[in-house]
Amino acid sequence: MIYLFSFLMDVTVVFLMLGLNFRAVDGGASPAELGVLGAAFAVPYSLLCFLLARRLSSLDARVSMAVSSALLLILCLLSGMVASMPSFLLLAVLVGIVSAFFWPPLEHYLGQGKAPDQLYGILSRFNLWWCSGYAVATATCGLFYEWDFRLPFLIAAGCLVPIIAGTPFLRSKDSPDDRASPLDKPPTETGTLRKKKFFLTTARIFIFLTYASAGGIFALFPKLGDSLHVSKPVVSRIIFFIYLGQLLSFWVLAKTHRWRYKTVFLLGGQLAIAAAFVAVFTSNHTAIFAGAFAVIGIASGLAYFSSLFYTLHEPVFRSSLAGVHEALLASGRLFGPIFFGAIAGISNLKIPYLLFAFIFAFVGLHTFLQSRRLR
Repeated sequence: MIYLFSFLMDVTVVFLMLGLNFRAVDGGASPAELGVLGAAFAVPYSLLCFLLARRLSSLDARVSMAVSSALLLILCLLSGMVASMPSFLLLAVLVGIVSAFFWPPLEHYLGQGKAPDQLYGILSRFNLWWCSGYAVATATCGLFYEWDFRLPFLIAAGCLVPIIAGTPFLRSKDSPDDRASPLDKPPTETGTLRKKKFFLTTARIFIFLTYASAGGIFALFPKLGDSLHVSKPVVSRIIFFIYLGQLLSFWVLAKTHRWRYKTVFLLGGQLAIAAAFVAVFTSNHTAIFAGAFAVIGIASGLAYFSSLFYTLHEPVFRSSLAGVHEALLASGRLFGPIFFGAIAGISNLKIPYLLFAFIFAFVGLHTFLQSRRLR
């Protein structure tokens, strides 16, 4: 049941935020305004997640999830009634605040009483469910919006009803039954503190940049699509390829261990994203956009799983290290929309993609040079 709640909540938030983005684009919002709209969700979410990470033990997960879902349902209904940029920004801030009272308690509930070896299997399935919610919502939001701009907000509200009704029935014994095999020990040749620090640091830089990329695309690509006369259903389906790629990546990485403590996978993912951003910059074809976004999604899944795995493998792993992982995700979602919006505002809608290509190429070069020093 808890996995289903994560799926439904991500469908809700994507419908809300992408629906508000479409409304802002239709209202003539500038790239800078769209960047601020994306950041308006991330700022309160980031701050509150950091604060809540220290107070999870004092929160009743079931109450917090139910109350936040009820408040979010009200925001969904209000979203279909507003039509100004200040209203969109206020709603985005409120969605960020309310969401912060849902996800940390849910993740804490997932991990209650679980050893790290069990936790890895639980999080693997959790990743597949929440990412599926993103994929379904991005694939369909534009179509529903074209039918009636209020429809995404109404569907988002409907998705919250099962969560509100179901959370009172959650009990500790309903925590996911985990039959996952124990975490592998790091290979002997990678057991040194220096190498473990290299992989953890590299994965954290990677996850920050990939989530900044996804956040910037989510905030600004609808504007680019509008400027190229691409319909909203097509724009929505193109963004969907990010989460389809991420979902595929999660599924594959959960099945194999070959990527663990292998520099070539991190380096390959960084360079693949650089190439994908170059493809977006140089092309105006929707098929190229979709393929490039799928590559970004696959690499993003690798970055997420790598950061999570190397964090779990730290001998001192507890909530503090997991909090760093979550803080990097939230910070990336904050930085990406602001960066994309600011650069697009002083140049054009394609330049942010080129700059991110250079950033990922530079990070890839740094990863390569650092890995050679470890030999």
